[in-house]
Amino acid sequence: MNNDVDALFNDLGTPEPEAAKPAAPPRPPRTPRRALPWVIVGVVVLLLAGGGVAFALLGQGDSDAAAPAPSPSASASPSVSAEPSPEPEQPAPAAAAMPAACVELFSPGYHAELSSTGAVLSAGNTGPRERPFDENEVPAAVESTIASAPHLECAWGFSDNYNVGIHTVVAKVTDEQAVQITQALAGAGFASTPELGSVRYIKQIAGEEGFGPHGYSIIARDGLLIATEWLDWPASGYTADIVNTVLGPAGA
Repeated sequence: MNNDVDALFNDLGTPEPEAAKPAAPPRPPRTPRRALPWVIVGVVVLLLAGGGVAFALLGQGDSDAAAPAPSPSASASPSVSAEPSPEPEQPAPAAAAMPAACVELFSPGYHAELSSTGAVLSAGNTGPRERPFDENEVPAAVESTIASAPHLECAWGFSDNYNVGIHTVVAKVTDEQAVQITQALAGAGFASTPELGSVRYIKQIAGEEGFGPHGYSIIARDGLLIATEWLDWPASGYTADIVNTVLGPAGA
């Protein structure tokens, strides 16, 4: 028994044999050192390419904000502000036509009113003046202009009284002649009053023994001169009716 115990202790003191370690996997063959530079170059190229793509993507996201405002094209025409079209010039009033007969000077109503007094209207004279104005009372420029221009001379008269009547002459004049006449009338002491679309010049002279007062009413408008001398018969509205009949109302 002692021998058996000794054998047991001897077995315990003997170290247990190590377990067999598994075989290590075979190591891959090492790449030769000369291939390493190409690998590095490839990695660098990939990194640069990737960085370029990333930079391009980042840049594309801010392209609208970073881009400068487009400058106008050199060929683009500048905008032109609309300007109002000039208004057409108003034509100057055309010269009125000369009446062909004395009856055409008056409106029917006024002609009837004057005829009711017993006065008779002449047919009209276009030749040498039958009753020229007195140069001591009317500037000579007025009579000389009438005598040299196309004109129509008319008269209202009574067969039994030659000291009462109205004598009117209508003459075609230029603007220059009209200005000269009106200036001469103003210089000769004629009173002026703006009316009938122009200026009417008036003068009254006191009567003498055996003769009543007489006077003048002269107006130029639209190429016509209308000059009247009345003898002891200052008919109301006489010149106004002629102007409105032959030339029409002012502004019409």
